[in-house]
Amino acid sequence: MRVIALLALLALAACADPARNLYEGIRQHNDAQRTPVERATNPAPSYDAYKKETGSD
Repeated sequence: MRVIALLALLALAACADPARNLYEGIRQHNDAQRTPVERATNPAPSYDAYKKETGSD
């Protein structure tokens, strides 16, 4: 039973994208420090938009 649980956790960890998680965490932190007016007028780009803009894979 432990082996199955360990394999399931490893499979979930393998699906994670650490770069996306880091970017989203920083974006959320920065959004939390902005005023509601700033957030409404100039929202931060999503990770997908950021990758498309920078042209990186």
